[in-house]
Amino acid sequence: MDADRWQRVERLCNAAMACEENQQGDFLLDACAGDTSLRREVESLLARQKLAEQFLETPALEIVAKALAQDESCRFVGVPRLIGQVLSDYRIVEKLANGGMGEIYRAVRIDGTYEKQVAIKLVQSGLGTDYFLARFKNERQILATLDHPNIARLIDGGSTDEGLPYLVMEYIKGQPIDEYCERRGLDTTERLKLFLTVCFTVQYAHKNLVVHRDLKPGNILVTPEGVPKLLDFGIAKILHPQHEPQEFPTMTLLPLMTPEYASPEQIRNDPITTSSDLYSLGVILYVLLTGLHPYHRKRTAPHELIHAICEADPEKPSTAVAQCDQSDSKDVPPLAAHARARREHVSKKLRRTLAGDLDNIVLKALRKEPDRRYASVEQFSEDIRRYLVGLPLIAHKDTLVYRARKFISRHKLGVAVFALFILALVAGLIATLREAHIARFERARAERRFNDVRALANSLMFDINDSIQHLSGSTPARKLLVTKALHYLDSLSQEASGDASLQTELAAAYEKVGDLQGDPFSANLGDTAGALGSYRKAMAIRESIAARYANSIDRKKDLSTDYQKLSASLVAQASTRWP
Repeated sequence: MDADRWQRVERLCNAAMACEENQQGDFLLDACAGDTSLRREVESLLARQKLAEQFLETPALEIVAKALAQDESCRFVGVPRLIGQVLSDYRIVEKLANGGMGEIYRAVRIDGTYEKQVAIKLVQSGLGTDYFLARFKNERQILATLDHPNIARLIDGGSTDEGLPYLVMEYIKGQPIDEYCERRGLDTTERLKLFLTVCFTVQYAHKNLVVHRDLKPGNILVTPEGVPKLLDFGIAKILHPQHEPQEFPTMTLLPLMTPEYASPEQIRNDPITTSSDLYSLGVILYVLLTGLHPYHRKRTAPHELIHAICEADPEKPSTAVAQCDQSDSKDVPPLAAHARARREHVSKKLRRTLAGDLDNIVLKALRKEPDRRYASVEQFSEDIRRYLVGLPLIAHKDTLVYRARKFISRHKLGVAVFALFILALVAGLIATLREAHIARFERARAERRFNDVRALANSLMFDINDSIQHLSGSTPARKLLVTKALHYLDSLSQEASGDASLQTELAAAYEKVGDLQGDPFSANLGDTAGALGSYRKAMAIRESIAARYANSIDRKKDLSTDYQKLSASLVAQASTRWP
């Protein structure tokens, strides 16, 4: 079929698909205008497209393979029964699986040098077209260039007697990664660490310019030792165009992919880059974390799933887990129901774990536009690693509060100790300030009481003395006042050190008491010796004040007054001794 003829067939097929199924016959009758061959071609494609609507359970590539197996252009009518046959020193002992293009067999070494099991992959029976042979040889070349412990290793290759190419590969005995996680009951952290190994493996393939294009749990087997192995590079793309097999026009309607894990650009048949694998990894991570497909609520029909992948935003993983209940069981994969039953008692904890950073990581990987996803699988895996160690993410808006929260989560013990230290420091500071406030209050109250006592003492010593000095028989009372006053002044002088105001007041009080005791120029009690002692105490206080304030004239005048009182008392004392 030439290109023009094919384009016409494709246009009519697309137009017929837009019609109701019961109207397609009438449409083709008119559109083909009696061209029976043309109508037969279109009806054949419509029939194949109807088969493709079962691709949710069966990869589209396998549907294409089965459909094309009936094509007259196939080179080989069939493949003889292979069980028991020997290929490259290995005897085939059992069939393991059918892939999109190949059949997988388990084989054992027969030359006796050592025991070894391998997996042998051959082109499926009936797929002897140039296209599929080219794709198979392309897979063989890709595996030959990839040497990684998490990629199924190519051991040998060749062709059967019928000319069909085959691959001898490392035999992987394991489970699909989603099934492995569920059956082992891995927690979120363990799943993320396992997924990181897958990311590193895909990153290695990308660095070798290989895009897998069919990443899904079934192509990632995990061994009993917990080692993930990446399989099936059957539709992988080498980023060197000269190494990529020619894309035939008959692949337009049914591009090579597994739709559930395909990126929007694969669905639209747009150019494929490494970002397509990144999207598929995002879908796998969504499944591993939730047990659900990102579009599990939109799977009622193939075209609805395709529309959802290309247009609809997936639910946040935490939201999907929260909304998942038994009523969804018909819409979710079997593992999701198993996971939901097993995790029912911890569902709230799981939602809290997924909310926030993990939601952001997964949704960034599932962006419709490739340029809005992570720039590479390496950046994607780095964000997962940062989540595991508590560092800020690329997928989260960078704010001071967010960075502070991540810092606290990383250093909980240190922050707790520092917080306790700050609390203790603040509590100590508050206690100190409170004690200082109480001390100031008590000091102020003491000063007020002291001043009240001073005022009362001065009133008792001097005002009352002045009131009773002229009363007959008051001398004993005056002597008692003087005695009490001296006792009060002596005790007060011990606390007056450094307080100039109080010292001045004390000196004046001693002078007043001295006058009462024996001032020769006024009425007194006749106690000249007592007066001399009081004047000397006043003079000592005045001298300390004058020394402290050497430039003060008033202080010196006060001191001279004490000298005069002391000298007058000494003269009076001498006159009583020598009349």
